[in-house]
Amino acid sequence: MSEQVTNLVQDYIAVWNERDAGKRRLLIDKVFSDECVYIDPNESVAGRDAIERLVEALQARVPDLRFTLAGRVNAHHDQALFGWTLAAPGAATPAATGIDMAVLDGDRIRQLHGFVNPRPS
Repeated sequence: MSEQVTNLVQDYIAVWNERDAGKRRLLIDKVFSDECVYIDPNESVAGRDAIERLVEALQARVPDLRFTLAGRVNAHHDQALFGWTLAAPGAATPAATGIDMAVLDGDRIRQLHGFVNPRPS
């Protein structure tokens, strides 16, 4: 299960980085279940179409930033926990970091709960 879940999380990260709309939609359909929900501090959406619009909107706001997986994926009982960074390629300091928790439905994400870490003062 661990390698399969890690691959799923890597595909999830790829969704946020894919700028080609057709390729991004294929990834969304591969990663998210039919009844998916995405919740973070700023948004709460249901369905693949809503997730697609959310990704497009973020990419429009931060066109030069990319997500990367931070560390290893921790998974058990159809749940996965993982960290991420959002930064410009080659940047010394990320624009944002966070932790996401995914509830899985087989080999797809049914629910994604995102947390953005507070910026250091």
